[in-house]
Amino acid sequence: MRRVDVAVVGTVNLDTTIHVPRLAARGETVVGDDAADAPGGKAANQAVAAARLGARSALVGCVGDDPAGDAVLAFLAAEPRLDVRAVGRASAMATGRALIAVDDAGGNTVTTSMGANRHLDESHVHRHGKAVGDAAVLLVQLGVSIDAVRAALEIARGVGTIAILDPAPADDVDDEILRCVDVITPNETEAQRLTGQRVQSERDARAAAHALMRRGCASVVITLAARGAYYASAARPDGELIAPYPIEPADEVDPTGAGDAYCGALAAALADGADIDEALRVASVAGALATTVRGAAPSMPTRAAVDAADHVRS
Repeated sequence: MRRVDVAVVGTVNLDTTIHVPRLAARGETVVGDDAADAPGGKAANQAVAAARLGARSALVGCVGDDPAGDAVLAFLAAEPRLDVRAVGRASAMATGRALIAVDDAGGNTVTTSMGANRHLDESHVHRHGKAVGDAAVLLVQLGVSIDAVRAALEIARGVGTIAILDPAPADDVDDEILRCVDVITPNETEAQRLTGQRVQSERDARAAAHALMRRGCASVVITLAARGAYYASAARPDGELIAPYPIEPADEVDPTGAGDAYCGALAAALADGADIDEALRVASVAGALATTVRGAAPSMPTRAAVDAADHVRS
């Protein structure tokens, strides 16, 4: 029996979020409400999402030996299905930070400082390789050392673990890495960065998905925000548009972390044995629900909330 359902490798941050009436233009100052700190970082968010969806999860990352690191680790350790023993403490380094502005229309901007995330390297991943090797599903992102990403994917490939790559923040990756990926989950911007194909329609999404499969990815999920997601694979080359879970505009308060909820839920569902259609449906519900709660990691929905919302939809 596997000891871990989902292993997540990547960034762990403390987020500072300010809600503003509108996002500032270059050189402009906009006054918002009080700043709120909460745990974040794509890997931390996704690990919390998977754990709250019922997956036994392990997080591989680094925080600083500072009060921010203490606060983030305390939050993560309180998740009963999340193992944080592979989250290292980098001495004399600050925990990674993200400064987030969210406007009244639901848009946001995110600026990050890597901080202790720089210490998540190939050697750290190999020291905790058992967590990856024991997992049914590996979930990795960009924004950390590409050698750490490569090491995690190679461990997963060697033992038959399903590998999901969330290629964020948008950056170039080589075909060697993409050939280790079972599912890649770019949004429109990330898909364009990886393929050169602008994604403004379903036809564009199909072209971008095929370009990524030609580079080696086994299957592609391009998230399209309010339009849902587009899925294609070698077995289903024509692909299909996956409808979004509907959320009332008045209920959407913060989009931060919605993509992470989507990825974490997708990983948890696949680890639980769901087929891709079921997994994508669960992911769409989780991603939508995350927009109804402020903050990143705190907004990751529980299995009960996802099941209740999915029941209402069906």
